[in-house]
Amino acid sequence: MPQALLIGAAFQPLQRELSRIDWSQIGANFLKHFLQIILISIIFWVINRIGKHLINKSFGPYQAPEKQSARSQTIFVVVRNIFKYSVMFFYVYTILSNLGVPVGTLVAGAGILSVAIGLGTQGLVSDVINGLTILIEGQLRVGDSVTIQSIDGTVVSIGLRTIELRALDGTLHYLPNRSITTISNHSQENQNITIFLRIKDPFRIDEAKDLLQDQLPKAKHHTTKLKAGIVIQAPVAEKSHGYLGVQISTKVAPGYQAAMQTMILDRTLKILREAQIEVEN
Repeated sequence: MPQALLIGAAFQPLQRELSRIDWSQIGANFLKHFLQIILISIIFWVINRIGKHLINKSFGPYQAPEKQSARSQTIFVVVRNIFKYSVMFFYVYTILSNLGVPVGTLVAGAGILSVAIGLGTQGLVSDVINGLTILIEGQLRVGDSVTIQSIDGTVVSIGLRTIELRALDGTLHYLPNRSITTISNHSQENQNITIFLRIKDPFRIDEAKDLLQDQLPKAKHHTTKLKAGIVIQAPVAEKSHGYLGVQISTKVAPGYQAAMQTMILDRTLKILREAQIEVEN
């Protein structure tokens, strides 16, 4: 309600300025400068066409299907809209000036209105600015595995106002860009995975280590998603409770942490089970 009252009060100075304009004189000026207005319209039409052609040409290499991305598409739309509205603004300003409309006075009268509207759109502006920052800096891409606002999931869409994030349970989250303060992107570089296995009989830890060092590295030959050798360390004390066991670590391709961790764990348990080495939960 206070915002509505502020906007209503802001209209009053603008209404006073509009009431002072001699509209009959402006009508006469329109007839007097008709040809000049036509010429100005043609010039701005040409400017608009040339500008759009240059923008399309500049972004042309990024419009091919294999190079399309949310980042390039969004920046292309933003640049095109900024150009379009800039041309419209200067066109209207030039026409009104030729008709004798006191544009400067109207702008001053509309100043309070602009402030009132600006107060109501602070959130929208913050969303757009943060969205542009995320896109221009390449912090995210569609399909990236990320953690945002303590939510783990996959980026579905990147917009100027919101980011759509599908969580691991399938829930689709809409996150306003202004609320995003920290982004943990798990898809930018190769990721580390670590597996700790508590061996029931501590005296067989070295035996488990030797078996895994001999057989587990063969898994690298069956997939291209493992980006480093598999490192087996033992005996290792588990941090929270101090249990002794074997620790397995490696690097995997972005986005394949869960799949590779499952594959390595499955192979590890099979090797230990065949040697009758028991693992505790």
